[in-house]
Order: sequence, then C-alpha cells, then structure tokens
Amino acid sequence: MTRVATSSSHPVGPVLRFATLDPEARLGLPTGRGTTPSGATCLIFTVVLGALFYGMAYAFREGEWGAVVWQYTTGFGLIPIPIVILSIWSLVFLAIKSLKIRAQAQALRIAFVPEDSGFVLNDATADSVIDAIDRAVDDPSRFLFLARCRMVLRMMRNLGRVSDADEILSSRGDQDESSMDSGYTVLRGLVWAIPVLGFIGTVIGLTQAMGRFGAAMQVAGKDVGEITDKLKSVLEGLDTAFITTAEALIAVLFIYLIQTAVRRADESLYDDIRAACSNAVVARIRLLRKDA
Repeated sequence: MTRVATSSSHPVGPVLRFATLDPEARLGLPTGRGTTPSGATCLIFTVVLGALFYGMAYAFREGEWGAVVWQYTTGFGLIPIPIVILSIWSLVFLAIKSLKIRAQAQALRIAFVPEDSGFVLNDATADSVIDAIDRAVDDPSRFLFLARCRMVLRMMRNLGRVSDADEILSSRGDQDESSMDSGYTVLRGLVWAIPVLGFIGTVIGLTQAMGRFGAAMQVAGKDVGEITDKLKSVLEGLDTAFITTAEALIAVLFIYLIQTAVRRADESLYDDIRAACSNAVVARIRLLRKDA
C-alpha cells in the first residue's frame, strides 16, 4: 500500500496517473466509465482485428492449413463471417474490461488517511484528506474508489451521524454496481446473437439440402453418376447446417467461460472498493459534536 502526504506533509507528485493506467486513455481512444469499455473503442479494435484476421487468412489461403481456415471462416453460405466478427467483438470487450479492472484496482493501494492514532476524520480535517487524494492522483474522479471517498468527504459538513456516511457510500456503491451490470448489455446481446447465426446457418443448410435432394430424386433411375453428383450436393447443404451451428456454439461457449472469469473479477473489485471505503473513511470519522 502506498501512503501519500497530507497537507501538513511535504507535497508529493501524483502516484497514479489515469492516462497511463487505463488502456483506452493510454491509446488516446474514447474511455468508458469505471470498468466498462467504450463502445467506440471496442468497435475500432474489432474492425482492425477483423481486417487483420481475414487479411492473413486470405494471404495464406493457398496453403494446406490456410485453405482450411479460409473455408471454415468464409464458406458455408458466408455465415461464419458474422460469427467471427461478433466473436472478435466479444473478446475485445472482455480483454479491455479485464485491463480496466486492473487499472481501477491500483487505486486501492493509495492510503490517504494518516495512520496516526490521534488523527480524527471530521469536517475540519476532511479538506486536508481531499487535498492528499488530489495530490496522489492526477484525475481521482476517474477512479471508482477515490471518487466515492471524495464525494463523502466533501459532504462531511452536512453529516449528522457517522452512519450517514455509510449510507451515502452504500448508495453510491449500488449505483456503480448497477452501472457495471448494465455495461454487460452489449456483450449479452453478442452472446445471444452468435448462436442465432448458427441456427440461421442450420436453416439455410437444411433448405439447400432438401432442395438438392428433390433434384436428385428427379433423376432417380437414370445415370448413376449423375445421381451420385446430386447426392454430393445434398451433403454440402448438410455441411452448412451442422458446421455453422457447431462454430457458433463453440465460439459462444468459449466467450461465456471468459466472461464468467472477467465478471467474477469485476464483482470482486466492487466488493473490495466497498470494504476499502468503509475502512478508509467510515471507520475514521468522529463527528463528536453532531453525534452528541
């Protein structure tokens, strides 16, 4: 844990810089709030990575493995293309989110309240603690933990009881967690859309297979070679039906497992922020005159 100076100590430079910790801010891209990535940033990375993936697949399509990759990501009625793009979008969202979680967790190591047992946190000393936070971090409002602490410290003069601070922090925590949960809305939509695309491929493939099977029956009793060719085209339709569904289900399973791990880290961070706010602020408040 890093301890920062209060107003009575010698000034120190910022310990944390949001612009160097947050992955989006570091690249100069639009920045989402808290641990939620910006939709614009996710879209930019999706376009770039999608173009890079298909560019490399096209360049190596003549090779043995390259031909397989190209077929399974562009063939079968072109259904794999949106599956790949939506999968990349989902993975980009989760990757950026995991980095933002790590960036937000860095603020928890800032100890801005003096360890001196004689220090009392009240309306008279709140401004010095706020100054310590502002000197330790270049943009404390962008860090969830520090933003909550600064908010209740600025309201110290309006508090009548110590429990008021706990209620304010709890209310702000509920708002932040609700915002965090709503940040997964886009990802939930993508996870829903990917298997739907697989089922669309199933419908298209089965429709093609049934149509080709009918054509094969029309030539029944004629040339055996022609019947064999017709039946091969039926199997191609079944390939589209089953392979696109398999690709979609495998992709969504992989994404969902990663999402579960990232979501757990996200929730753990918010729990840690609640505990840190309680220990750093609520536990140190002494509103002697008002409590009396």
